[in-house]
Amino acid sequence: MSIWQIIIFIMLFSLTLLPVLIALTSEKAKGVQKLVWCLVSLFFSWLGFLVYYFFVVRGMSERNA
Repeated sequence: MSIWQIIIFIMLFSLTLLPVLIALTSEKAKGVQKLVWCLVSLFFSWLGFLVYYFFVVRGMSERNA
């Protein structure tokens, strides 16, 4: 493996775990709610990025056109 492959792997791994870490450190949710939020963030984190792209980013470009 080259150094670039290792760097890309670490970045993608970090982006996958970032929503889970945010959920774990959040003070708004407690107990079972925090557990559910962590599981949803872990399994559907890429879905969240897609929803953000299609509704927010594309919506902004359509409003500006």
